[in-house]
Amino acid sequence: MSDDFEDLLKRAQSEIAKQLNLNDSDPFVENEARRKLIKETIMSDAKTKVKIGVICVLALAALIVVFNTLTTVDKGTYHIKQAAVSGTMSAKMTPGIWLQAFGDIDVWPKADTFFFTHDNDVEGDVDADTSIEVRFNDGSLCNISGTARIIMPTTEDQAIHLVTERGHRTYADLRAKLIKPTIRNVLRHTANLMSATESYMHKRGQFIAWARDQIAHGLYETETIEKKVKDLVSGEMVSKSFTIIKTKKEKDPETGKLIDTGMPLYQFNPLADTGIGIKNFEVKKFKYEDKVDKQIAEQQKARMAVATAKAKAQEAEQNKLTIEAEGKARVAQAEYKELEKKVVAVVQAQRDKEVAVTHGEKQREVAKLERDAAKLEKERDILQGQGIAEKKRLILAADGALAQKLDTIERINKVWADAYANRKVPGVYMAGSGGEAVAGPDAQFKTFMNMMNASVAKQLKQDMDIKK
Repeated sequence: MSDDFEDLLKRAQSEIAKQLNLNDSDPFVENEARRKLIKETIMSDAKTKVKIGVICVLALAALIVVFNTLTTVDKGTYHIKQAAVSGTMSAKMTPGIWLQAFGDIDVWPKADTFFFTHDNDVEGDVDADTSIEVRFNDGSLCNISGTARIIMPTTEDQAIHLVTERGHRTYADLRAKLIKPTIRNVLRHTANLMSATESYMHKRGQFIAWARDQIAHGLYETETIEKKVKDLVSGEMVSKSFTIIKTKKEKDPETGKLIDTGMPLYQFNPLADTGIGIKNFEVKKFKYEDKVDKQIAEQQKARMAVATAKAKAQEAEQNKLTIEAEGKARVAQAEYKELEKKVVAVVQAQRDKEVAVTHGEKQREVAKLERDAAKLEKERDILQGQGIAEKKRLILAADGALAQKLDTIERINKVWADAYANRKVPGVYMAGSGGEAVAGPDAQFKTFMNMMNASVAKQLKQDMDIKK
């Protein structure tokens, strides 16, 4: 502060010297003027600083008033306000500016992702182990990791109800005292319904489905029952306790008896009437304790060996079936080829038969036609023959077939006459006395002619002599 005052003093002296035109020859006047001017300058600067200070204080007060009077609701959030004087609770569910009026404001998200994971194994998670430890009904411990999407209330009444009735002043308090306990109780309750091996092997999907159902409707009501099971070590039947889900029973309207509906019974749901919904619940990892992992690995190895043996047996059986099938296929193929040949032969024989039948029928028809034609021709010939015979009979009856007989005799005589005319005769022959030939060709000829005439007359049955 002293340094600032010295600087101010030096500037004032310099300014005074310039204004008064003082020099070193009048030291007394110079000193008086300087003191007066310094005093005036200091007073003027002090007033200016006071004004500036007052302005700053007023501006700061104005800013404080503004920031405590108006506030802005960002998208993806809503505000819960407690009034400054009356303490009345109100909520602003939509983005925008609203009057704070020096009230107490808490910012709540409309949706958030809840992580219960191990060693930051999900993007967006904190670097810490927030997984949930559960114990299965065989006593095995396991840490379960996963995520869930938290959907907050959408109405002012539900939002205020969380604060006034449920007592959750902040979202962090809600996560710690409602969301996490709800999910933790669901996972632990579900784990108590099965063994670690079952959760690893064939009930993993059922575990997740049961957990989602209980988050939405509340924990299952359960009961413990005793069952006789075979001990894996001793092989003896022993009693063992099992926790099962109670189901709803209804009276059959026809028989009046209670029947099991199969619908589970639920306990009170802590999320009921809060407007909060847990969506996209996902179990990402089961981290079993080391001895359980080892046991599961050994069981898995044994099951793999059994599965391998079964697979080999099935493969051998399949090979056998394949060979048998291939053999049957070859036999069937051969039978099919023979059958094909047989079918072809049958078809061909049938075709030949049909052709032969057609040809036979054709020939039969032709023969029938020919027979009919021959029959007609026979009848015609018979009729013609009968006509000719009758004609000839009538002719013969009329003249005794004289013309034919004469024609025949003429041809016969012509033949021997030609032969006789061309016969070879000696140049000289001797005749008998008295003009009659005793022997020789003439006598022979005459004798021959008599014989021929007699023969012809006999053949013709005609008496060549003229009857008197």
